[in-house]
Amino acid sequence: MTTKTLRLSGHMLDAVRELGTAEHIEEATAMRKLLRMGYDLFLAQQYRAGRLTIRDVAHRMELPLSEAMEALQRLGITGNTGMDDTLESLRSLQKSNR
Repeated sequence: MTTKTLRLSGHMLDAVRELGTAEHIEEATAMRKLLRMGYDLFLAQQYRAGRLTIRDVAHRMELPLSEAMEALQRLGITGNTGMDDTLESLRSLQKSNR
């Protein structure tokens, strides 16, 4: 893991502390979580705009295809998936049910 220095506004620092308190985690962990959430939202927006495929999103989220689809659905984004993506998702689900 790489260490980076980051300047935060008072508002963003409050957000980090709020998450840390709510989830009983350290500020550094809260910052990483918020950064991850923001990146996932960015990927979802890119997917919605047609700039990324569901496979691209799954790879960047480091999730199986089916879990990436679920993550997008939780963000209110439903598919611009094609037949190949759907079939791959079904195969993944079959493997996980064994």
